[in-house]
Amino acid sequence: MKRIICGATALLFTLIGNAQNEQDVLRYSRIGFGATARTVSMGGAFGALGGDMSAMMTNPAGLGVYRKSDFSFTPSFFNQTVNSTYSDTTSNDVRFNMKFDGVGFVIASRPEIRTDHGWQMLSMGITYNRSNAFQANLRMTGNSTTSLMDSWVRSARGTGFSSLDPFNEGLAWNTYMIDPLGGDTTQYIDRVPDGDIVTQLKTVTIRGGMGEWAFGAAGNYDNRIYIGASIGIPTVKYEEQTYYSEKERYDTVSNFDFFSFEQYLETKGRGINFKAGIIFRPTDFVRVGVAFHSPCSIKLTDSYFSNMTSILGDTVRTWDSPNGNYRYTVRTPMRVIGSIAFVAGKFALLSVDYEFVDYSEGKLKSPDYAFFEENAAVRDKYKGAGNLRVGAEVKFVPFSFRAGVAYYGSPYKSTVNNEVARTSITGGIGYRDPDDAFYVDLAFVSQHFTENYYFYDQSLVDPVVNQWKSINILLTFGLRLGESAE
Repeated sequence: MKRIICGATALLFTLIGNAQNEQDVLRYSRIGFGATARTVSMGGAFGALGGDMSAMMTNPAGLGVYRKSDFSFTPSFFNQTVNSTYSDTTSNDVRFNMKFDGVGFVIASRPEIRTDHGWQMLSMGITYNRSNAFQANLRMTGNSTTSLMDSWVRSARGTGFSSLDPFNEGLAWNTYMIDPLGGDTTQYIDRVPDGDIVTQLKTVTIRGGMGEWAFGAAGNYDNRIYIGASIGIPTVKYEEQTYYSEKERYDTVSNFDFFSFEQYLETKGRGINFKAGIIFRPTDFVRVGVAFHSPCSIKLTDSYFSNMTSILGDTVRTWDSPNGNYRYTVRTPMRVIGSIAFVAGKFALLSVDYEFVDYSEGKLKSPDYAFFEENAAVRDKYKGAGNLRVGAEVKFVPFSFRAGVAYYGSPYKSTVNNEVARTSITGGIGYRDPDDAFYVDLAFVSQHFTENYYFYDQSLVDPVVNQWKSINILLTFGLRLGESAE
């Protein structure tokens, strides 16, 4: 019997979406601290300092610290290694690329009417900063006594074959990897014998990134209070291509030999957010900052397809899904940032930022689908987390030496077998022209974290333990324009 899933059902799946889940919410909610090389070299701890393009990403009140107009741009170099351990088998893959992390322009001007106690400076700026880099190559392989088909038999239970998901279980039906159980067309068995040892392989290639255009303004009142706000327009491009296969390790009496399952996903979109902040300088030595980032609504479009090939005995079968396309919105949680900095004249400084994000507040939305189960998964799996950034700078004019550390807490609840806290060690050096006409900053970031990755239902399979290690090098070139208001 030729197995064909109803075309109308396939179209329905194409319309209501297939790939959107709680992982999308976390992916676009967990952003980094990228901006200029100076900020990055200090672990991103710039919320109470200002006078840098990073103010648009953290505390827009920092624009008010500028006393001279400024232009800068930042290219970067990225190298990442992922070591994957699964079933006592270790493999790895490497990714290297060059990217563009940011560009910005700030205009600082004096008010036409200025007194000793009042508004001293007004600044406006436009920047683009990369907030997240989706760059990874993963290769994971090992042996198991369970199969992806076990998971699909479970998820297909209670569904007639004509209503199976054409991007997943429906492919298994049409390549004969799952069959009806007896005469019941809503119960299934798979073609991989229980207890049979299969060699599993999965490769994942991820490309893309998130960036944000920001438009902001800030004022300096009496050189003691700095107030600012900005509008941000984040942009998203995400591509993921996966290849998964299972091969019979030992020749058995079954006619199962091999199957492969490939998926492709491309996501594009943009959104909008609002940031506001204040910096208070009670003394020349201390600065305190507070910033608020509104929830961000990002309108996204997913394009996706998948295919499957099976080898059963001497028969090879291949089936392709329809092309899926779906529009939806991810609402990321708000952020609150508290900052304090200690500035020893023009010689040294120490800065600390603490950021709180409740990842369980993220949501998926669409006018034609409620996402009840997916949003429930967001609340069940994620929690609030704190991100701590600490940085220091010492100056030996015209050079500056910097170092920092950033710790980003795990977004997962204790009931989820995953941690994924991230630690970044940073450092760098800067040169500022004695005439304050230009500057050059160099930064490096070493980041590492460990993540559990599941090929399918985690109640059926052990996790792959992925150890991520990356080195990022940034170089910022800047021009100082006009006369200083000192």
